[in-house]
Amino acid sequence: MYFGSFYFYKNYIIGEIKEGVFYDWKKANRLIKLALNFYGSGKKPHYISNRKNSYFVNPADWIKFYKSEHRISSYLIVHRSKSSMFNIKFEKMFFKDKILHFDSLHEAVNWVNSTKK
Repeated sequence: MYFGSFYFYKNYIIGEIKEGVFYDWKKANRLIKLALNFYGSGKKPHYISNRKNSYFVNPADWIKFYKSEHRISSYLIVHRSKSSMFNIKFEKMFFKDKILHFDSLHEAVNWVNSTKK
């Protein structure tokens, strides 16, 4: 996709949004449609946001995500800077579930693989 790269695995997705992108509901909805195509409607994959680049997430769009009744098993963020930690805290104000954060993609994938879902 023009705004990022997404890697689909058996029970999780790794998303890497491109530098400077404003990631909003319109873009997220395109990803959701791809995920539904890949997993079907009964599966709830984990989503790992591998934040290699600096970009902006519209946190208020999480409300649209929940209203759309799409679900994920967990939301994991791999962060690489102090500023991204601030962004995570801001997102937590809008995200209803727990956001897990990790220092490396390897740690995040290991966590997903250790779950039973």
